[in-house]
Parts: sequence; structure tokens; C-alpha cells
Amino acid sequence: MRSLSGRTVCVAAAAAAAVAAAVPVASASPVPAPTGAWTATLVPGTRADFIDTTTAQEISCGRSAASGTDNGVVGTVTWGECVGALASTAEVEQAGSMTFHPASSSGGVISGSVSGFNVRFSMETLFGLCTGSITGAIGNVVFDTATNEASVNGGTGLVVSSANNCAGILNTGDPVQYSATYGVEFA
Repeated sequence: MRSLSGRTVCVAAAAAAAVAAAVPVASASPVPAPTGAWTATLVPGTRADFIDTTTAQEISCGRSAASGTDNGVVGTVTWGECVGALASTAEVEQAGSMTFHPASSSGGVISGSVSGFNVRFSMETLFGLCTGSITGAIGNVVFDTATNEASVNGGTGLVVSSANNCAGILNTGDPVQYSATYGVEFA
């Protein structure tokens, strides 16, 4: 299991981005949105960043992928090449499914949030194995139908819901901010 670092960030971004791209939006002025099964990967040259805004500890992942369906459900998310707090290697696992909730659409851009985040993390630090979870819903999710890119820029709404043996690097109750950009493909 990898650390909380970038993996968690990737979960949020991939889920948010991929789901945002796949879900049709019901609004006063509907925007044509792609539908069907989808996959999403981190845009080349970018990283998924997960930041504990209380301690300023960042976890950054160089690889992430997600998949889901057109009903807004993110089925799977994976992360890799993550660097955690104090240059540690981190592992993150998705626990359950997430759902995209479109809130508005304008000019081919769909904005919303992703609920149901429940991610377990672990990372080896100088103080031993730090484990825990991050949960909540993430806002600031945007899908651009022209580029098929989903992004989370400074997404808020996540919290460290448990932290064990983390020596103040990550603390239960700390808010978490997530940023990532995913390219989305439809089946």
C-alpha cells in the first residue's frame, strides 16, 4: 500500500475528472456531454498533488488512472510513482466507490463535486510506518468537453479522518487539498 501522498490526490482528481467527463449534466441549458464507460489517466508531464493544509506536507504522484460508468460512479482508481512527506515512498488504496455530482455547465465546461472519498494510505517515514485514511467530498472539479480533460485545482472538502504513527506529519482532522488533471477517453 502506498502513502497518502500523491496517490490520494490522484484518487480525487481521477475520480472527479473522469466522472465529470462521463456524466451527462441536467441543467437549464444542457451541455452535450460524452456518455458511456470511460477511463482517465494523468495528463503527461503533470502530477497529482495532495496537500495537508495544516502541516503543509505534500504527497505527489507521477502516475494515476481511473475508470467508471456514465452514471457518475468511479469504479477503480490506481496511483503510482508517489513521493510523500519527508521524501518517503507512499501507497494509497481506494476503499469503495465515488460519485460525481454536476452542479453547473457553461460553454462546454461542467463543474461539480465528487462524494464518497474513502482512501487508505501508508508511508514509511523516519518515525516508522504512518497509516491512515482521507475521506470526504471534493469540490472544484471541472470537465472540459472540448479537450476531454478533467481537473481538480485546489479541490477542498477532504480531511485526514485517521492518522496513526504519523508524528505530526499528518493529523486526524487536518484539511486536505487536491490538484490534478486527467485526460479522459470514452469506450
